[in-house]
Amino acid sequence: MISLYKTPRTYFDNNCSEYQEYPISSKLLDIGYATWHGHDIMEDILYILDNYSYVSEDNIRYAIHEMLAKLNHRSSIDYYIARHNSSLETEVKNLISDLMKVYRLPAGNPRKAYLADESSRIYFHELNTMNGWIEALREDRQPYEMYSYGHWIMFPGDGEIIRQFNLHSCTENRGYISYVYPEPWYGSPTSAKIIVLGNEARYDNNISRTQNIILSKIPSYAEAVQIMADNWLNLKHGTFYNYEYFGPQEDRLRVHDIYNSPSYRYWLYKIREFADYMALPRQKVFDNIAVINANPYTSLNVSPLEPGLMPSHYFLRQIVRYVVNHDSDVIFFLPSGRLQSVWQDILGDVYDDIVMHNRLFLTRINNSISLVGEWNKEQIDRIHYLLHY
Repeated sequence: MISLYKTPRTYFDNNCSEYQEYPISSKLLDIGYATWHGHDIMEDILYILDNYSYVSEDNIRYAIHEMLAKLNHRSSIDYYIARHNSSLETEVKNLISDLMKVYRLPAGNPRKAYLADESSRIYFHELNTMNGWIEALREDRQPYEMYSYGHWIMFPGDGEIIRQFNLHSCTENRGYISYVYPEPWYGSPTSAKIIVLGNEARYDNNISRTQNIILSKIPSYAEAVQIMADNWLNLKHGTFYNYEYFGPQEDRLRVHDIYNSPSYRYWLYKIREFADYMALPRQKVFDNIAVINANPYTSLNVSPLEPGLMPSHYFLRQIVRYVVNHDSDVIFFLPSGRLQSVWQDILGDVYDDIVMHNRLFLTRINNSISLVGEWNKEQIDRIHYLLHY
């Protein structure tokens, strides 16, 4: 697993020479990279306190306050000293929250990492450079195959976390499956008017193997399905579902009908149900909706964040940050109350922004995943407005 590049005291003991000699901006980039890859800096801080009796909490707080001042363009740490009654754990959470707002990691390459000037906004060109799914497709995609045992398409940095989880927690009926096409989202989250904050993608052995066998017999169909999925991963404007036919007229097939992912089929049914419930044209809804999954890799009996936050989660947070700032009309459906804490962890400060600006629609029907909620007239009118204009 990735840890900090230098010794813990270099980052958190303001009295040691290593701390004084290493620039604050470099400290922040190292912490950002380690955090992006699942490292918890609280472990480093506790290590210092347990092993260096002459290092006090005040030394560590001072270091954290200096980094917070740097992130927030303050010339003095006095502002943070005034909040000294916060617990050390809270100080660390504030540091990570502020850091990950501005941390940018193009193509998973730490040499290209930088800290953006604006903490509240991210631009589309930045998302494109940070989209590690492009590199993953380029390196590991198997032509004409949506399932290929022994291979895996993974966002840069996710692989070690998933493999370690499987190594220690995987059983015959539990774990992540290789190789099934990753499913971080369906549709186009950067252009949708409604975004569903979904659950983890699920694996079904019979469905995945059967689909792969069928597609392998007709390469043109397999290629069309892969292109559809690639367009989603490329952040292009691929719709969730399209009613246009594909192939010979007598076959009456659509590309989206060939894609037989269990989770995708589930949401296809739910969105059709939602469109009918709202008395809206189905294609209109499909053109303006996206579903993002709480974990991009298909699994058996694993909760979405059981392996912890991964690099792909931090990238997903930046996508949603872009959406929130780019289009103030976009709303978010949280289709189950039990997913609330999951998405709070994934989206961090962005989740708070969504709630604060009344952009989260929460449904609580039997605590199950559904799009049909007990919404008031104002909410229903808002949905109609979004999908009509």
